[in-house]
Amino acid sequence: MKSPIYLHPLFYELSIRLLYRRYYRERLEAVAKEIEEGASVTDVCAGDCALYRYLLRKKNVTYLACDINETFIRWAERRKISARRLDARKDAIPSADYIVMMGSLCQFIPNERELVERMLGAAKKKVIITEPVRNWAQSRFAILRGIARLLTAVGTESFEGRFDEHSLRASLLPLGFQDFTFLAGKREILAVYTMEQRRSPIEPDNEKDGSFASVM
Repeated sequence: MKSPIYLHPLFYELSIRLLYRRYYRERLEAVAKEIEEGASVTDVCAGDCALYRYLLRKKNVTYLACDINETFIRWAERRKISARRLDARKDAIPSADYIVMMGSLCQFIPNERELVERMLGAAKKKVIITEPVRNWAQSRFAILRGIARLLTAVGTESFEGRFDEHSLRASLLPLGFQDFTFLAGKREILAVYTMEQRRSPIEPDNEKDGSFASVM
């Protein structure tokens, strides 16, 4: 059963606004701040293209929305937003200065590293990922876990895997990510890989503590 939030971009935006409330704009602004004027951007699992509609359009970027949901793609195209249907599990990621994914990495567990590696291969300047680390799906209450599965049902699939702070770090640190920032009252993490500052990957077990390199 497909989640109601994926039936139309307006339902999707309303759900995200209700989920993040006063932090809704903060998340978008944090990502947009990482992207320079006039750059090219590929937004993987773009959803309702809120990042572009509210912020990146003003920065005159060349933007491509990629999503598996054909309804979302047609909706974007009607609004003169460049869009392409893309199954991020297997399709090539279109190259751009900046590759972005907001709140969708958990849908690719346990193969998230393979996807992120392809994003790194497609990026010329940065890969920017935001991902919740406190979720209803991790609740001790079965009813909340059930609601979370419904809200994340894409097509006939639902995704029960979720990241917490430790597991997200464990996935991204070995790939070279070292810039992490808390967002949304520490419910979400912004992770950024900058190509011009390539650094050796760090294994989580080698770290002395669990603190982030950068915490808001």
